[in-house]
Formats: sequence, C-alpha cells, structure tokens
Amino acid sequence: GARPSTLRYMRQQLTVIYPAFLLSVVLQVTYAPGRTPFEWAMLPLQMLLLHGWLPICHASDHGDVSCSPELFNKGAWYVSTVFFFWWFARPLSEWFRRRSLRFSAAVVLACWLFSMVFQVLGSHDRLAGWLGCEGPFWPKVIAVAIRHTPLGYAHVFVAGVASARAFLLTAARDAETGGGVAEGTQRVALAAERAPLILRFGCCAGYLAYAVLLFGATDLIEPYRYFLSNGGMLPMMVLILFGCAIGTDPIASWIFCSKPMLLLGRICFVQFLMSHMFYGWVSHTFGWDGNAKAQALYVPCLIVFSYGCQRWVERPYTEYQRSRREQGVKGFEDRVIDWVDSQRRMPLL
Repeated sequence: GARPSTLRYMRQQLTVIYPAFLLSVVLQVTYAPGRTPFEWAMLPLQMLLLHGWLPICHASDHGDVSCSPELFNKGAWYVSTVFFFWWFARPLSEWFRRRSLRFSAAVVLACWLFSMVFQVLGSHDRLAGWLGCEGPFWPKVIAVAIRHTPLGYAHVFVAGVASARAFLLTAARDAETGGGVAEGTQRVALAAERAPLILRFGCCAGYLAYAVLLFGATDLIEPYRYFLSNGGMLPMMVLILFGCAIGTDPIASWIFCSKPMLLLGRICFVQFLMSHMFYGWVSHTFGWDGNAKAQALYVPCLIVFSYGCQRWVERPYTEYQRSRREQGVKGFEDRVIDWVDSQRRMPLL
C-alpha cells in the first residue's frame, strides 16, 4: 500500500515506545519525594516527550541548577531527542535516496569529525568562559544542551541516515532486477557477498576497537568525554551495525542470535528506561553505598523487572494496537491524523 504520512509514521513509532516510557515516569514520580514546583511544572513536558528538546533550567535559592532533560527519569532525555528527530527521518531519508556511496561515506566522516566541535565547546566550560558567563547556571545550561538535547546529536542523526544509505549501496541489491540499489528501487534484498570484508565482520572489528579504547587507552580518552559521548564512537557503532545487519559476523550469527541474547534484545529498551528508576528505588528503599547485597542483586532484579514490564505492559498494548489496525478500527487520534493528512492534500484556492 501507500507509504504512511509523517504523522502516521510517528503514531506507529510511539505505539511501540510510549507505554514503557510512561510507566517509567509514573513509577519514578510515585516513589521519589521532595519534588520542587519547577520539577512539577516540567512534568507535562516529560509526559509529552518534549522535555529534552530544549534545556529549560532553574536555579534554586541554594544555587542548585535543575534542567528539564535530567528530571524524573534522567535516561528518558534520549527518547525525547529521538522523538524530535523522527519528524525529520522521512524527508532526510528521501533526500539520501538520490545520493551516492561516496557522498554518504563522506557525510558520515564529516559528522564524526564534527563531534570534536562539542569537545572544544564543552570541555572545561570553554564556551561559557568565552561568553563571559559566571556562576554555575549558564555552564550547566550549555553542558545539558550539548549532552542531552537534539543540538548535540543532530550530526549523529544525519550520520545514521547516511549510514543506512551506505548499507543499501554496499550490502543490498534490487530484489526485482538483481542489480544495485537505485533511486527507483522498490524492494531490496540482502547481498552480503557484495559488502567489504571489514563490514561483514563489523561486530568483531567494532567491539575490538571499543575494547582497545576501554582497556588499553583509558587514560588517553579520559579528557575527550564530550567528543566520545557526542559522536566520537560513530566509526565503531557503524561497524557494529553493519556487521549485525549483514549477519555473517560470528558475533551477530552465533552470540546475538542465541536465545538469551534474543530475550535481552527484546527487553533492552525497557531495561534502558527502567535502569535509572530502578536504581533510584533501590537506593531510596534499601540504600546503596555499603549495601553489597543490593549491588549484587541490582542487575538480575532489573532484568526480571524489565521482562515483566515488557511482557505485561508494552507487549499487550502493542498487540492491541496492531489488532485494531488490522481490523480497521480507528480511534480518536487516528481520525485526527486522517483529517490533518486530508487537509494537507487539499489544493490551495
């Protein structure tokens, strides 16, 4: 059928991620005491996935600075940032459909090098110093804008779309003609034999490079935290994603396809959302510092808890929405989207 509109696409994506996100926020609000008026004022933005779009910050009388992307479930800033970029995923993907492999690879390289800009601006509060900002407020705002808002990750998003285009041009073929993927290609099929060797073993290469950095160059990379967290890991991530997508890498075919890893993959998003909330609950209820039993049981309990959330919250809701769509049942939001799409298609008088 016809490709869904942008609003319909957003609706489909939110169906998958929003139940777990909402549950994590509700659980966080339930157990965490002592919320300030500023934090409560930011809660609606959190519920609407808008809290990570801008660094809305507030300084208390004691000098503590709170910013909207870090409130309640601190890890959820990532979901808000992804939600922002989804609005541009379709147009940017369409634009890259007409771009060559050389151009796409150059874009990925340029985005990776651009990550160093944030290292220069953020490290040692350098941008705040250049602007003459004094006190803790503005350095905190700048740091949050770089680390927790779309501003610091737009180049990573572009690199992701460019990498997807590069994958189609190196490891896929036209399913109907058997030739390379072209602008008019409607269906693609995997062609692992066309991919370069380093991409076919991308997981091994990417994880090896990561291990070298983590265990062999810790002191070297320590001063470059802004660079690494804001796109500096792009080469390794691209290799790993290519290796997983092609499927011939032994890590992808043997380890990631095992039943335990498939289970962890199914609950990984929920586990990511619940990790900070669950840690806060354990610390608040049982204490963390000096509690060896809580520290030892945290990860196993988090996995079990995340499985329960995925099995009895996220999965039933997703299946319910899929069943409604297959039966042609339209809710209020579907009718609103249909009306908006119809208005956009109407010619101007």
